[in-house]
Amino acid sequence: MLNLSVDTVSAKLCQFIASSYLEDDEQVAPDTPIIKLNILDSASIFDVVDFIHREFSLRLPVIDIHPDNFASVEVLSKVIEHHSNKEATL
Repeated sequence: MLNLSVDTVSAKLCQFIASSYLEDDEQVAPDTPIIKLNILDSASIFDVVDFIHREFSLRLPVIDIHPDNFASVEVLSKVIEHHSNKEATL
């Protein structure tokens, strides 16, 4: 993934999380506290990391696989954007 916007990343993550971890028509907003609401737990974080790798061709560094970075889709999208821009400059 190179230079995708936070909005694009957020939309894809919201869709993935809602379809994978919520029931029926429930949605996730970018600012939904997905860890505090127990939408994601420690095991499902690794499913999201795998989705990020498959969808955006980006491997998050282990140091960034931390619950604080998964507090909301908005926070996670900024982490992804940061790393994608970093890769784009290499």
